[in-house]
Amino acid sequence: MGDKQSKSLTEIGLKYVYKYLILHFSLLLIILLISTALSLNQQNLLTLSASKFLFVIAIFFLFILVFIFLILGLANIVNGRREFSDQHESNVLSATTLIIIYLIIYFINLTIAEGFTGGTAFLAAASSGFSLSVFPQFYLVMTLSIISHLLLGFSLIYLVKKLITKGQMMQLKLTYILLVLGTFTINITALIAYLLFYKIFKDVYLNINQGNLKPALVAPCPKCSCEIPIEARICMFCGVKFEKTISDQLDPRLNFDVPESDYKLKHGYYPTQRLTKEEKRKFFYFIGLIIISIIVGLVLILFI
Repeated sequence: MGDKQSKSLTEIGLKYVYKYLILHFSLLLIILLISTALSLNQQNLLTLSASKFLFVIAIFFLFILVFIFLILGLANIVNGRREFSDQHESNVLSATTLIIIYLIIYFINLTIAEGFTGGTAFLAAASSGFSLSVFPQFYLVMTLSIISHLLLGFSLIYLVKKLITKGQMMQLKLTYILLVLGTFTINITALIAYLLFYKIFKDVYLNINQGNLKPALVAPCPKCSCEIPIEARICMFCGVKFEKTISDQLDPRLNFDVPESDYKLKHGYYPTQRLTKEEKRKFFYFIGLIIISIIVGLVLILFI
């Protein structure tokens, strides 16, 4: 089975998330290398200059591009949240709330830190000799970094908590600790954490992709009769593509003469549910808050 045949929304979402993790790792590594090189050259990282201004703007927009992968992954996982157990659905919704709060705090912190968030804030403060004038900024950046790491760690665990083994869960907990410690280790342990998160998320993706982990909600393919995820847009066995997902074709709410109880008796499971209009409205409302926080951050950088 090739990667080109993404069978479920959860699988598609996981692919976006693990790509986000490796991109975030790469960007953090670049920032660490740049800040370390500037510190070794005894440059004050907090001194405003034309090159520093361009650096902050570049970092800001690079993070926006990286987080697009996280948002796309989250959107797919939320839409496919009922492909697995009810507990998985609850975990996904909790993770969504945490990630939205995380994104808002992260961009606020990125603005305050002038590009040097998390552990690199140590290097920035050290380059100024830990002067009293930068201490309030340093303290605030460190506090927000810890909070953002806590939120991201919890949300990533919730996204796959019901899709992994006990051994993988232990790895996730260790990875979570390494991520939080990144604030105090100039991001070195955080870099390790992103690599470990990447590995676990890719393993979960491959388990679903290769059929080792199957969605709880399945239905027979109209062409070959093999069981496929109810949110599938392509059959993994015969390759037939659908204009509508199986759930769209079978959902009894499209036919008010068929109650859910009868559907359950006939097919052996309740139909999946997509986001309601109210849920979509809330989702886009929070995305709007993220965009507003980004705009406010840019204004602060440009005019303050």
